[in-house]
Amino acid sequence: MSLFWTTIGSMGHAIAAVLFVSLAILVSRTAEKRLDQQLLVIALALTGLWSLRHAMGSAMTGETLSDGIGETVRNGAWLAVIWARLRQSPGGRALRIGRPLVVGALALLLVTQLSFDMLVGEGGPVSHALMPYQEGSWLLRCMFALGGLVLLNGLSTRRDHPREAGAEVWIASALAFMWAYDFNHYSLSYWTDDANVVTGPMRGFVVALLAAPLGIAMYSNGERRFAISRAVALRLVSAGILVVYLLSVLLLVTMTGDLAAPFGRVVQLGLLFGLAVAALALMPSATLRSWLKVEISKHFFAHRYDYRTVWLGFAAAVGRDGETSEPLDARLTRAIAEVMQARGAILYLRDPDGALVHARDWQWPADVGPVESLPAALAERLEPTGWIVDIATDWARHGDLLPGWMEKDRRAWVLAPLIHEKRLVGAILLLGPDIRRRIDWEDLDVLRVVCGQAAALISEVRTREALAEAQRFEEFNRRFAFILHDLKNLVSQMSLLASNAERHADNPAFRADMVLTLKETVARMTDLLDRLGRPGTGRRGGVEEIRLGGMLRSILPRWINGLGPVELEGDVARPVRADRDALERALGHLVKNGLEASPAGSSVRISLGTDGDQAVIGVIDRGCGMTEAFIRDELFRPFSSTKAGGFGLGMHEVRLLVAAMGGTLTVESAPGKGTCFTICLPFVASDSVEVETDSYVQRIA
Repeated sequence: MSLFWTTIGSMGHAIAAVLFVSLAILVSRTAEKRLDQQLLVIALALTGLWSLRHAMGSAMTGETLSDGIGETVRNGAWLAVIWARLRQSPGGRALRIGRPLVVGALALLLVTQLSFDMLVGEGGPVSHALMPYQEGSWLLRCMFALGGLVLLNGLSTRRDHPREAGAEVWIASALAFMWAYDFNHYSLSYWTDDANVVTGPMRGFVVALLAAPLGIAMYSNGERRFAISRAVALRLVSAGILVVYLLSVLLLVTMTGDLAAPFGRVVQLGLLFGLAVAALALMPSATLRSWLKVEISKHFFAHRYDYRTVWLGFAAAVGRDGETSEPLDARLTRAIAEVMQARGAILYLRDPDGALVHARDWQWPADVGPVESLPAALAERLEPTGWIVDIATDWARHGDLLPGWMEKDRRAWVLAPLIHEKRLVGAILLLGPDIRRRIDWEDLDVLRVVCGQAAALISEVRTREALAEAQRFEEFNRRFAFILHDLKNLVSQMSLLASNAERHADNPAFRADMVLTLKETVARMTDLLDRLGRPGTGRRGGVEEIRLGGMLRSILPRWINGLGPVELEGDVARPVRADRDALERALGHLVKNGLEASPAGSSVRISLGTDGDQAVIGVIDRGCGMTEAFIRDELFRPFSSTKAGGFGLGMHEVRLLVAAMGGTLTVESAPGKGTCFTICLPFVASDSVEVETDSYVQRIA
């Protein structure tokens, strides 16, 4: 053994001695006066002294000492700890009989081991005559290590119930690692006839590592508060496999080192090449990683799934949005497949006919088909039951509901329904994982949760789309209602014009006004048709400076001929900035409503005036008037009308038109006393009016 390895061994044992002696002192201060606690303190102290003896002996002699009485006593102390704790664990009749037999056999091995230790001695090289005894000692230690591992299995049988198992899990794990390493060490020593194999100096570091789980066992208060994640467990197992690989290489090189050259060199190179090829083939294998994950979850954790990680991963996968991301149904398909570790998935959504139609797929093989739809009978079965179909086991009983290609292609694994509020939204078909397994209760629970969430998200998207479509229809209906209201007014105007034409057709002035009114009506009807033929676009009026007196005097004859008697009084010198067409429509509505509410032959009076920086337009009738409650609750509410066949949009549109031009509309009325509508428009002062007016015309069109 080289000085390098001897120094490494001394350092490892020195660290182990410090850790175990310190741990023994700490435990002795808090230990209860129970046999198992006292035995634990003794075992910790003996392990620390054994490591201290190795560290000091190697430093003084320059060689790694043979393992004699000290190690045997150490093993005996740990055997006593295990026996004391096994006595407290429940067990059946077989365990009550088998445990004492195993403990007795191991105790007998230790007694035999002591006799071999006395013959061989320790602290120096063994003579040729004593080599058979030393080899027998190595075999005995291998047998004890194997027996100890068997006994530890009983100590950790309750590993799925950490509150009941208490510290036994950590003690069993530490001792199992120690005795497994001892078994490998003494096996190498026996097969190579060398007590100083390279695994010997590393025993100190191995024992030092055991202080961590033993410390956790002492201070966990019966609970496994220290836990590693599945990702860390996978990395640790991978590191362990790498260590085993390196030890295998070392063992093969050592075992073939004595072969005669050049045959020995060829054998070594061949073995190393074979191991390298095997490592390169297995390390990137997805199948190997899947198998490791399954085995780690099965043997190291109480549940297959880390539910916190599963849910966070599912939420992150579904929540990825943005311009470059996948659609929601694609993200859901991928997220469910990744949760179940499936190699591919296909999402079916229910159509109006009740069938399940292919909507999206993820990594679905091109040679699997047909997959475009699933029968409506299957959907009707899935909706009331929430049945998750394990295709491999359920085909015999329910194959008549499933497509025939599923039976032929063994890659199809699970069909899970997507149900939200007792309604079937769709279903997802998963391909089997790299390591095929049966569906158990954990898979079913996880599938129900993620599929239920997926169904809720899909239903929400569908509801949002339906709402958007309904809003588009509502917008169209609202636009059409305004157009129909304007069309009704035009028809009324034309009807009155035709009635007046029968009496005044011979009057040249009337004919001139009639032609002007007809042209205006044709222009407005053309505009209405244009708005109706181009949904989403509005009539854009021109915002300009308007002198109210001149505008009203120009349109007054048309109102008189088309609506009825209208009077104009007053004038405003300063111009206002407004949309001429919008203002004419607003005033036309008020005049028409005033004439309809007034007795036959009564006129409507329009007055012009000023109030500070704004023009005031009053529309006064002698009609029946309105109550304050009606003005407050009904007058401006759309689709609320007191007229037979009315749309209830006139006053609503008037208020919007006036507000869009930056003005205000007020009402003064009393039952039996008529009504006065007052429009106030600011004089020319701001360019913002154009933007507001345009935006309104777009909004109500």
